[in-house]
Amino acid sequence: MKKAYLDSVKVLAEAIDAKDPYTRGHSDRVRRMSLQIATSLGFTEERMEILEYGALLHDIGKIGIKDEILRKPGALSPEEYQTIQEHPLIGVKIVEGIEFFKDKIPMIRHHHEHFDGKGYPDGLVGEGIPLEARIIAVPDAFDAMASLRPHRKAMPLEDILLEMEKYKGKQFDPKILEIFLREKIYKL
Repeated sequence: MKKAYLDSVKVLAEAIDAKDPYTRGHSDRVRRMSLQIATSLGFTEERMEILEYGALLHDIGKIGIKDEILRKPGALSPEEYQTIQEHPLIGVKIVEGIEFFKDKIPMIRHHHEHFDGKGYPDGLVGEGIPLEARIIAVPDAFDAMASLRPHRKAMPLEDILLEMEKYKGKQFDPKILEIFLREKIYKL
């Protein structure tokens, strides 16, 4: 039964990635890196399983974002950026009626919250952000910077690591980022 659930969620994740060809495999890479961080934190098997599903589904709300915004070759207008910022809430709407997904909703909703409170959609601060969402935020940002996007090239690894270090304690939970960098989880 667990394998059937995971296979179904992987199909959903592939649908998300297919919507934006520049991020093909993104959800699975975020899943793998998130699980590695959680292993270092000593998560139980049950908590790891919940995180696995949440990481795979974190961007499910992008299904509700217009292709011309997701694939826009230039910079986004403020209105378009605001539309992109709606994907966590759209994701919650997509899964909220399904009992199996109830415990994954905090990860879907809060993976763009920033440790300093300047993220979205709720402006949560520090440990007020669910731990699983703080975990997903690190590999999500890393993989976004490492991927070719319509509006820019993939960044070199050294530049990505410097950028992430710069936002330690601001965008990223310092403890989570420290594990990510120390254990070179980005090399998975």
